Amino acid sequence: MAKLVLYTFGVLQQPRDHEQINGFHDRNPFVYTSAENSEGFVDRSGNSWKRDHATRERDWGTRDVSPRFLTSGEHRDAPATLSLWEDVESVYAFTYYGFHAEVLSKRDDWFVKGDWPAFVAWWIPDDETPTRAQGAKRLEHLHDNGPTAHAFDFKAPFDAEAQPLRMDRGKIQAHAEIVRSHMRSEQHA
Repeated sequence: MAKLVLYTFGVLQQPRDHEQINGFHDRNPFVYTSAENSEGFVDRSGNSWKRDHATRERDWGTRDVSPRFLTSGEHRDAPATLSLWEDVESVYAFTYYGFHAEVLSKRDDWFVKGDWPAFVAWWIPDDETPTRAQGAKRLEHLHDNGPTAHAFDFKAPFDAEAQPLRMDRGKIQAHAEIVRSHMRSEQHA
């Protein structure tokens, strides 16, 4: 069975340790926990090194790879994430509901508004692990060519058989309710 890869990329307006960026960093633990508790979540880069520091070098590729949109001397830092999901609807619900949606609503406070895509998705075989270098290349491909089965977004998604996908709105809403439920329980904890 195939897995869906999601690679996100953004360029911070200030260095990582600047106080303007603190709100972004403060929310990261909640966003990661929300992802890990989401229906359809499989794994994310960064999880393995938390479990075993010896495997950090193999953490889905080097962290020093960025898409060509990061311009040395012009841009600050560029956070990127890489995660695996069972389906498009699950990651869509995670992205636009709950803690992650709240972060998206504030992205203009922390990130440079670029002409590049903020994320890219693609399918891989179940026994394959994506790399950050693949994510950077796929993001560039989406920017240059628009959505294809090789690299797509939520506006024009594809299924694991490389066919255009019409997302199941009922499935999205069911997943979104789970995401919102986790968010409410975290806020009351």
